[in-house]
Amino acid sequence: MIKQNSKPQSAMQFFGLKYPPFADTFDVHTPFQSEDETLIIQRAMALLRQGKSLAMYGEAGTGKSMLTKTLVHELDSKEFRVAIIPYGGIKPSVLLRELCDTFGIDTAGRKSILARLANDFKSTKEKPFPIIIIDEAHEMEKQSFLDICSLLHDATTRTTAASLILVGQPALKKMLGLDIFSPIRTRLTSMYAMPKLSIDEACRFLRHRLDIAKAEQQLFNDDAIMAIALDSKGNRRMLMNLAAVCLEEAARTNDKVVTAELVAQMTLNTI
Repeated sequence: MIKQNSKPQSAMQFFGLKYPPFADTFDVHTPFQSEDETLIIQRAMALLRQGKSLAMYGEAGTGKSMLTKTLVHELDSKEFRVAIIPYGGIKPSVLLRELCDTFGIDTAGRKSILARLANDFKSTKEKPFPIIIIDEAHEMEKQSFLDICSLLHDATTRTTAASLILVGQPALKKMLGLDIFSPIRTRLTSMYAMPKLSIDEACRFLRHRLDIAKAEQQLFNDDAIMAIALDSKGNRRMLMNLAAVCLEEAARTNDKVVTAELVAQMTLNTI
């Protein structure tokens, strides 16, 4: 007698999904944007086109990385070249080498890396304007801040040599408010606080994720969507995490619809 495999199906298999709706493992070409986030992008784009620098800060999970990705996507590669440093806590010398690697600058020889970057950033028609984006910027050492800021201005032509976008948690705003960071703060035109999603926006965010995954919109009933939105308090990561565990639990128990009761049960099991 052949023993049947009783291993439960994954949510993708059980519901016949093209993509896992709440996973971070596939590229979302049309990310959800709230009205406030759209406004931040529009304002940031206007500043970058003028060679200005800015900062964005917010709690973990509020969508800073996704907004930054959207911003980069909006930039014309013929006009701008972008270096993204995903973690600002690396040593100053390593950070500068990362910039050189990204911009394709040769670091061989005795000439300092900072001087090589400054020379490369000099305005020419042949090279697109450089933009430096540093994530987790609240972890940066003071020397890294000073090194980067020294690259933003061309003293010879008295013009902007590069733009800087600092992205970090609320501690970034507190750091830049200190007197010792005034040389950095004065280089920034604006600082934007990442907005949390409203209850309505959180519901639309979940529906958007279901839509891009080609899932049935009633896979989560209205009460379930509202329950997840209320529990997450406008935090995208919390929305994604709770919705993902609810979907997997529904597949495990052979339920075709995620209900508010299931959400309440799984809320007790999420961090």
